[in-house]
Amino acid sequence: MLAVVFWNGSVITDRGVIADGMVTAREGRLEYVGPRRDEWMPPDAERVDAGGLYISPGFVDIHVHGGGGSDFMDATVADVETVLAYHAAHGTTALCPTTASAPLAEILAALDAVARYRRGEQRCGRALGAHIEGPYLNFSKRGCHLPDEVRAPEEGEWRQILERGPVASLTLAPELPGARPLIEELRRRGAVASAGHSEALYHEMEEAVGWGVRHVTHLYCAMTDAMNNRWRGTPHPRSAGILEAVFLDERLTSELISDGRHLSREMLRLAFRHKGYQGLAIVTDAMRGAGLPDGDYTFGPRHGMPVVVRHGEARIPDGTALASSVCPMNEMVRLFRDLAGCPLWQAVHMAALTPATIVGREHEIGSLAPGKRADVALFDEQVQVRAVYLEGRSTPLGGGPGKGIL
Repeated sequence: MLAVVFWNGSVITDRGVIADGMVTAREGRLEYVGPRRDEWMPPDAERVDAGGLYISPGFVDIHVHGGGGSDFMDATVADVETVLAYHAAHGTTALCPTTASAPLAEILAALDAVARYRRGEQRCGRALGAHIEGPYLNFSKRGCHLPDEVRAPEEGEWRQILERGPVASLTLAPELPGARPLIEELRRRGAVASAGHSEALYHEMEEAVGWGVRHVTHLYCAMTDAMNNRWRGTPHPRSAGILEAVFLDERLTSELISDGRHLSREMLRLAFRHKGYQGLAIVTDAMRGAGLPDGDYTFGPRHGMPVVVRHGEARIPDGTALASSVCPMNEMVRLFRDLAGCPLWQAVHMAALTPATIVGREHEIGSLAPGKRADVALFDEQVQVRAVYLEGRSTPLGGGPGKGIL
């Protein structure tokens, strides 16, 4: 494969922005990232004129259910491709296909479909290990997950899920009976044990961290805090919860849905102040309605929880709970930059290198650095994506080889 050079743009790195920068790649791997050096352009290189756009690493979404009308729980390669293609068009070049609470057979079928996609060319984006969200959730914090499919961990079941994998992360309520063996097994396998959809109090979270929990799913959402917990015999009714554990325990990372619907400006700023861009990932938590008009959809499988999407917000029919988001990653990045008041490069870090690090893929993806995969997105000041490249090649969504214009 010929070399490719991205030039005439501002390069976003994991430490800042290089004005009038240049990025070169060969055989799908990055070779040079730095100031523009015309004399360093390989003579056989295909030149991509960024036209003053930002040259950014592709985004990495570690919590995403669907988009473009499909969900990973639909369990076909065609649906996997639909979801990946939708998110690739918005700058996401790698993601963790995320499941939902469902019968075991349906979860295994979804993992099989992702595995079949991974064995192919992965032309619509890179499918990382799966994120298993549910069924091991606290019933009271289930949100939009099917109530009949929420249950405590059972070893005979979860071992089938982990062996079918690959599994990058698993969200569970650590206070449930049977949670500890699962958390310890995830740690042994190098997968992320994430607390979420949980009634855990602070002391229970610290105990779970001792077992191996290192991440917390969608901060503020479906979790306890000092003003929102169940006493359950603790010394003080206003015992701290998961939120305070995230803010106080440096061993914990977390993630934010920064669509402006789930969290207010103040909540985003508070989380950013406590954890910073290296401790927080931006995720979409997108469902199948992302990219489609307002209407009625389902969360998870097609027989899953009914969801009503109105004016860019997804809720269960009675309106009592949000049901994931319909916002793609580029919009999440723009909104977080604007609402939290952080530099663009730090918002990109939270949508690329931080999530890649959380799932142990930081040496391969997540930033523009020599040796990493040449997964690149070009976007403007409003983070509107103009082109996407996977390993230096324009995506099928683009305008042909070497153009990559969406």
